[in-house]
Amino acid sequence: MGRLGGLALVAVIAVVATFALRPVCVPLSEQDLAGFNTPIETRTDHDFYLQVFQQADGRWYQCKTWLSRQFFF
Repeated sequence: MGRLGGLALVAVIAVVATFALRPVCVPLSEQDLAGFNTPIETRTDHDFYLQVFQQADGRWYQCKTWLSRQFFF
């Protein structure tokens, strides 16, 4: 494999990693929030580089990477 092939391989790996590790956030319902044993405000869960529970516009979201959503729900 020449230099161009090596660069192409690195580019493909970077694109796949970017796609697989992109954040996917799902809003949590009031029922979901009521089921937490630990208050959601104090949770510090992480998925790779991403904080799992995030608040935006007054709503709570569960954010995970695309890869985690595909294999670990």
